[in-house]
Amino acid sequence: MSIVKSEPTAVHSQETSKPDSDPIRDTPAMRRCLSIMQTQRDIDPPVMIALKTIVDQMSWFRESWNEQVLRQVRMALAKCYGIAFDKKDNVRDAVITAHTFNFVNKLISTFGIGIENVNSEKTTAISAGSESLAKRAQKTMQDPAFQKMKSQFMRDFDFKVPGATKLHNLIGKLKKWIKILEAKNKRSPQSFLIEENCRYLSNFNLQTAEIELPGEYLSPKHSHYYVCISKFMPRVEVVQKHHSAARRLYIRGHNGKVYPYLVMNDSGLIDSRRDERVLQLLRMLNHYLSKQKETAKRFLHFSVPRVVPISAEFRLVEDNPASLSLLDIYKSCI
Repeated sequence: MSIVKSEPTAVHSQETSKPDSDPIRDTPAMRRCLSIMQTQRDIDPPVMIALKTIVDQMSWFRESWNEQVLRQVRMALAKCYGIAFDKKDNVRDAVITAHTFNFVNKLISTFGIGIENVNSEKTTAISAGSESLAKRAQKTMQDPAFQKMKSQFMRDFDFKVPGATKLHNLIGKLKKWIKILEAKNKRSPQSFLIEENCRYLSNFNLQTAEIELPGEYLSPKHSHYYVCISKFMPRVEVVQKHHSAARRLYIRGHNGKVYPYLVMNDSGLIDSRRDERVLQLLRMLNHYLSKQKETAKRFLHFSVPRVVPISAEFRLVEDNPASLSLLDIYKSCI
């Protein structure tokens, strides 16, 4: 299945680089994928219905508008740091590039909506949870606090002001807004109950459908060793992982073990497909290491998380709550 999935991935990456006005082309790879999906629906309709409903329910794990803006502001700051490194000999007089200028302008025009959501608006319109999400977005737009912060954001990043395109000025403003948005995120709830908006996930069990854990088929093994989803645990945590605010979902397997997964925004601005290929390479290297005497007797292997795209906007990432990034360690020491 992994070989078949790689074909629409290439089609998707090509289509996203084209203008929004271009329609999606009916390529042979797309037709083969549609044929496979139709065959799966005919073979086991309950499983396919359950999978579709689970994906629709997980749309409720979308980032809040302030978490979304914070992630995009951090991306803009990373771009500015890249420019500063390239122009390290004369940083004080450096100006932002046209690419960064367009990125910040688009961030201003899509404040609270999301850069990637503008391009995927037509895709999300066909999902079952899109109407509820649209109502939530409309409610956000009418929030006075949101309107006030949006107008302040537009004033701070007005490029008509003299010196606004200077690199050091933009970096200072981005750092200011990162602090503002981080403070707002700290005041937000850090967990919620899954039954509040995702009743289907709350009531899901083995009698509903026999569905394996996300990413089970990424590692070849006998079918008796595959773990099925027994239930979704009731509490979902909001955590800061991989430079964004993710939702940590706990899934209990039929073996009694609890498996944590991160529901993350799969932004089109990040080459997530490239990450998946790197992880696939590491899994192949693990197979090679297990066949070598010196590495096998020392149990040397790469720790490779499972990464499973569940829609054009989200992906599930296997998580280890005990893990820390180097940035987390650095922040805890200062």
